[in-house]
Amino acid sequence: MKKYNKKQGLKYYRKKQYTKAISFLEKALRERKGDPEVHLFLGYSSLFTGDVEGARSYFRSGLLANENNVELMKGLAFVYLKDERIEDAISLWGEVLEQRPRDRKIKRAIRQLREAEGIERFAESAKLKDFLSIGPPVYVKLQPYLIALSVFCGLLIVGTVFYTTPLYKKTLERFYPEIVRLNEIQFPSGEPISTEDGEALYSFSEKEIATSFSRIKRYIYKNRVNTALIELNRMMLSNASPVVKEKLEILYTFIQPPDPLSIDYNPRYYEIIKEPGVFRGVYVLWTGKIANLQKDKNGAEFDLLVSYEDQDTIEGIAHVVISGTFYIENRQNVELFGTYMGYDKETGKVDIQGILLRDLGR
Repeated sequence: MKKYNKKQGLKYYRKKQYTKAISFLEKALRERKGDPEVHLFLGYSSLFTGDVEGARSYFRSGLLANENNVELMKGLAFVYLKDERIEDAISLWGEVLEQRPRDRKIKRAIRQLREAEGIERFAESAKLKDFLSIGPPVYVKLQPYLIALSVFCGLLIVGTVFYTTPLYKKTLERFYPEIVRLNEIQFPSGEPISTEDGEALYSFSEKEIATSFSRIKRYIYKNRVNTALIELNRMMLSNASPVVKEKLEILYTFIQPPDPLSIDYNPRYYEIIKEPGVFRGVYVLWTGKIANLQKDKNGAEFDLLVSYEDQDTIEGIAHVVISGTFYIENRQNVELFGTYMGYDKETGKVDIQGILLRDLGR
């Protein structure tokens, strides 16, 4: 408990909450009357709160118990300077220099005093930081960093133990079985990675294929659904070997429909037209106007004029098939969430399997 009051007092001093610091340090002084640090920081705190008499009392009582304490001498000398007791201040500075001949603050103080135009003006303009080492003790300054370092080291040790023992795998198996199964899908080793397939739309080096495989798994971990699908499709259309493509086919099974409000990447119509094979199965969230609507009890079928803004401007036409009951009509503005299924070159339309439809009015 004795250490607690001093510790708290110095903590509040470090935070520049000097009134609270004085409250705790006074308790510490009653418990540890001879502690020079307690006297010193009570004196400093008093100066910061404008209580010069209190500072004088704390510095003096500290010197009675620790007569050769340099910092207490410097504190009392500063009080004498403010009182314009210059001879007393110089006397204490001399005692400080006997113990610390290289003390820069005191040497500077004496030099400035000699150069000053008037003692009164010099004493009035004197600032604490120019004469005293007013920072908290080093161990108090470092305390927040040491605590943070201790916490970090503790977490590092716990994390190392957790991830390098069977506990990590058991936790994953219980709470995230999909991740465990995904981790089990490994890139084939000792097998051909690429082929000389002249019909492949994309050609990659063996290193690029291996890197892409790892990247796709990361995308799936992070639920970056569309990004994973696009890279998967591109690899399936590439010169990757059949054994690699078998593994890639398995990765498709780990991809789940995204939340339309947090879709990682929403492709534009022109992007799909440019590389229709690469975007197969990708989810889109498009707005547009309904045309050529046909409805029955099972659902609806219509053309979506994508990004329709006026009588002249549309990005393209998507043919949409969607199941369910919807209160929609031609020329209605809607927001569509669905899956891109393919591109009809004859009609110039992309095929979308609708999932959700939201009315945006006329």
